[in-house]
Amino acid sequence: MFKPWPLALAIALASASVAPAWAQGSAQQQQQRFDLPAASLAQTLNAIARQGGQVMSLNPALVAGKQAPAIHGQMSPLQALQQALAGSGLQAIVTGNGTFSVETAVDAEGALELGATTIDSQTLGETTEFSGSYTTGAVTIGKSAQTLRQTPQSVTVVTRKLMDDKNLVSLDQVMAQTTGITRANRGYGNHHFSSRGFDLTDDSYMVDGVAGQAYAYTGWMIPDMAVFDRVEVLRGASGLLVGAGNPGGAVNLVRKRPTLDPRFSVTTRAGSWDNYRLDLDASGKLNDEGTVRGRMIASYEDRGYFTDVTKSKRPLLYGILEGDLSDTTTVALGLRRQTSRTDGYSVLGLPRNPDGSNPHLPRSTFLGQDWATLQSHTDEVFADLNHRFNDNWTGKLAVSHSESGYNRSAIEWGAEDTLEYGSPTGPMVNDVSYHKFDVTANAVDGHLDGEFEAFGLSHQVSLGANWSKRKMNDKEATVALDKPIPLNVYRPDHNNVPKLRRQGWDYKQDTFDTRYGTYLNARLHMTEDLSLILGGRLSWYKTETLSEDINNTNQQKHEFTPFVGTIYDLDEHWSWYASYADIFMPQAGYRTVGGQMLDPAVGSNYETGIKGELFDKRLNVSLALFYIEQEKVAARDYANDGECPNDVAGRCFVNSDGISRSKGFEAEASGELLPGLQVAAGYTFNTTQSETGGPISAQTPKHMLRLNSNYTLPGQWSRLSVGGGVSAQSHYYDAYNGVSNSGRAIFDARAAYKLDANWTVAVDVENLLDHKYFDSTGYWTRGTTYGTPRSYMLTLRGDF
Repeated sequence: MFKPWPLALAIALASASVAPAWAQGSAQQQQQRFDLPAASLAQTLNAIARQGGQVMSLNPALVAGKQAPAIHGQMSPLQALQQALAGSGLQAIVTGNGTFSVETAVDAEGALELGATTIDSQTLGETTEFSGSYTTGAVTIGKSAQTLRQTPQSVTVVTRKLMDDKNLVSLDQVMAQTTGITRANRGYGNHHFSSRGFDLTDDSYMVDGVAGQAYAYTGWMIPDMAVFDRVEVLRGASGLLVGAGNPGGAVNLVRKRPTLDPRFSVTTRAGSWDNYRLDLDASGKLNDEGTVRGRMIASYEDRGYFTDVTKSKRPLLYGILEGDLSDTTTVALGLRRQTSRTDGYSVLGLPRNPDGSNPHLPRSTFLGQDWATLQSHTDEVFADLNHRFNDNWTGKLAVSHSESGYNRSAIEWGAEDTLEYGSPTGPMVNDVSYHKFDVTANAVDGHLDGEFEAFGLSHQVSLGANWSKRKMNDKEATVALDKPIPLNVYRPDHNNVPKLRRQGWDYKQDTFDTRYGTYLNARLHMTEDLSLILGGRLSWYKTETLSEDINNTNQQKHEFTPFVGTIYDLDEHWSWYASYADIFMPQAGYRTVGGQMLDPAVGSNYETGIKGELFDKRLNVSLALFYIEQEKVAARDYANDGECPNDVAGRCFVNSDGISRSKGFEAEASGELLPGLQVAAGYTFNTTQSETGGPISAQTPKHMLRLNSNYTLPGQWSRLSVGGGVSAQSHYYDAYNGVSNSGRAIFDARAAYKLDANWTVAVDVENLLDHKYFDSTGYWTRGTTYGTPRSYMLTLRGDF
């Protein structure tokens, strides 16, 4: 049932909370009051564009290492820009279509004489917020900012604009819209995404470039996206960034930062199945000089689902303070408090017929109990210090501390149960399961970035080190029923299994995971057009597990992970690149029947392709070919099953003799394809083969397409924008479980209308054709879940 009152209340609260002075300030068009401190040129140009509500085109490489003077006084945005560029060797240019850009200065005869004008294109720099673009001017997943064209690996950026347009409010939703990424459901809710056939595990996720903070980021403790400006997803081996892990890639979540100019936004959403959400975001300077800035974000989500019974609540609070200690030093301190409660939680998916075929249960089918819950929380505090030593060298130190955990209760059935033909009942419930998990994580990352001159050319280098430690406390208990209770999957009873009281914990384990290392990345210009990228990381790992039955210490020392890449600029728009990276994945947690630790899994990642920057760098395009191989992957030693006391279940493992392979190609485009038309599109062709001959990941289809678009109509219709998207993939077959998932194409549509200078209303339709499909299959009956049916979302957003 759709309830209008929460939306009406949210609108009333938002309207009452807006400061009139902010709305008046955003309406100023020509002469404005600028009070900007001396800062980097990139930061000042962004501040001018934001304060004026203006837009500008900029290549971040042009302003790298340059500084801007303080700007104070009443002036137009253009005059402020001219002051900022004075003495920089750069100039402002008005393009033929009226947009504004920054270019290298030319002599007086070639320069344009500029008068007062209105800037109507926004800066594409690192920050994607306020850019209105589906692409970015630079990525920071490799520490120092580089354009996509100058990054010799495949990287997709999900921008703030795309997240807002698609209502992507959690990380799992963002990953599902990313080129080349597929989802694999896990039996107990800790779902993983995979890239090029390889899982993206906790070690693959970073926040502001700092690794070692994530746990169950796409499962039990999913971050809320209201906090983040963008998500950068690298596909392929990422050992140089995170040190170790599967060769699927790395994901960098970049937090929102305070703005210099005062801003306030309110977003209210109301959707199908009683899905309601309110977001409040306030930012601006906290003193007259603008040397202290702050931002506060609060959101609350109360939603139901298309499945019966299940509902959830997710409150969020995020705050950050940023201050300029001097013209060269900036410090920031922030916190995040996020909690979640899901009532009607279940670890169960949908059963299959004994032959693996689909019994065609209704999409609303829920086989859990209404008393089952999942509660999670994350308390995080972080800080960073940025310092500019001179025009060529900068340094950054970032630290983070978080305390997270979840607590769940649910029913379980036998892992191999299926639905018998003609049976009035389905699987049997054997017991009630309890699971409590707590993790404390600390992480530090520090690096120096700079450039130097040699042989008449400029070169860049990054040198850094990081450290992280996670303490994990894991508790499980299973309470058996007096006798098994059948689940009638055709007419589920959501309260026929008693909630048995837990008397204690059957299993307890403490795990201490410590990782640290140093890294170096050098970008050497062999000629004006040819760059050589050399990198390497030296890593140490130590894992200690303590429990009643098992006490282990596993460690691997001074593991070296190299990276080599090259970029050749074919012309001012196109570049060819190639790269090689080593793969290193610790496996010391696995033991042989003789008690020895397994060797690490190792391998190689090769990639080559072309990248382009088109239409004044407003559109990024790429075509990539990749080949990955991995060997010595841990494999079950079934011949000695039950003979290894170092494993909870007595399982033994060996290093496999075969080689796993993944190969394919990708094509991607993001940004402004035509005036007013934003696109984010990617096609992936991928085949994989494990060491046993089957696919590495059964949930990786051969063909994948991700496409989203938004078009703002021209002229007098410019208040109206329309958009659409499709997420398509070919079928795949899970030979291990005997389950197949047919191919599909899921279409979405959107329309938005600007009511006035501040308010925009939008309607989104997901699964426009109401296609019935399985979102994921696998992992026995637990991994099979339906995709979302046709659904609607009404959004009202105010920006002040």
